[in-house]
Amino acid sequence: MLLVSSSPALAIWFEATGQAVIHNGEKEAARQQATQEAIKQALLFSGASVKSIQSLVNGLLEDDRFEIRASGEVNNIELIDEIYHDDFVTVSIRADIFPQEALCSASDYKKNIVTTWYNINKRQQAAVGNLYDFGKVLAEKIQEEAQNHARYSFINRVEPYYLNPLDKDKKSTAFTLAQKTNAQYVLFGEIVEFAVETSTTSAMQFWKSDQSKRNLTLSFSMYDGNSGEMVFQDTQNISALWDFDPYKSIDSNSRLLWGSTFGLATEKIIQEVVQSIDDSVSCLPAFGRVIKVTGESLSINIGKHNGVKQGDKLTLFQMNQFFDTQNFPHRQFQLHPEQVIVRQVYAETAVVESITGAPLANIQPNDFVARR
Repeated sequence: MLLVSSSPALAIWFEATGQAVIHNGEKEAARQQATQEAIKQALLFSGASVKSIQSLVNGLLEDDRFEIRASGEVNNIELIDEIYHDDFVTVSIRADIFPQEALCSASDYKKNIVTTWYNINKRQQAAVGNLYDFGKVLAEKIQEEAQNHARYSFINRVEPYYLNPLDKDKKSTAFTLAQKTNAQYVLFGEIVEFAVETSTTSAMQFWKSDQSKRNLTLSFSMYDGNSGEMVFQDTQNISALWDFDPYKSIDSNSRLLWGSTFGLATEKIIQEVVQSIDDSVSCLPAFGRVIKVTGESLSINIGKHNGVKQGDKLTLFQMNQFFDTQNFPHRQFQLHPEQVIVRQVYAETAVVESITGAPLANIQPNDFVARR
């Protein structure tokens, strides 16, 4: 089965093929069964609801060729081709699908995200408080918030290093990091501003002491580690009271810092960023990667942390990206004919096997699984 989709910002279209055996010469019944199978595969893989499938697959084939329209999730379904063999029929359809936000996130696993420590772009600004490792602690705080409160995403790794601020090729870095850490998305962050400003009290207000505020501007972007496309971008900034001695060193991970006015304001930013990231991936498909092939068993890089459960049924597929003559990206999904079932689940991985026991031919590490 072959499915092809356009950019996620536009309508997504899928081509799918279904087959059915012809019993006792009843070609029409087999034709309908093959068509229903093709429609189900396309809609389930795209994230459509069961209700939509049931409303679309019944009573379609009254004419030799058909075209239907439906509001909401499915805009258009067309019959492309049908081929009769000796004892079975193959039907191909094309569906233009607009997944509805309320439905497309309902059953997905959590998506794995990797990030790194965050650079302080103007490093000299960290001198006040000696907070040169603030970007490290910030990344760990974001991971903690995501693991505790995110519904659709899971920051499974914080790589213990700072990225080179001069390296602007984030797509290439995303490919490398995703492959290395078994993540689906790569979150980049940087501390754009970290300066302390002090306002001097006028002589007319001698009873007031000078006040200092610390500015914090954070910039984030997130990339799909398989396609290289950016799926999230955000900038957050605050200016909060800095009630510390400017010559005193402060532990970046201390309760003193995070319980202060500045720390509490930064916590709020962290919560907003994690919520925004979670919202941005809620309707994106959750893919797991095959990391090991052992006989007829496959190890995949998603597990209990992502919501995987023993007995879950998954679709195996290979994914490629290509560009058309106008340089627009398209994804091509090659679905494997055998579904797999989860036999064992661990914290970050799982083991799957063929449901029917048939050989999982041509499946290799770096192929994918999805629950559809």
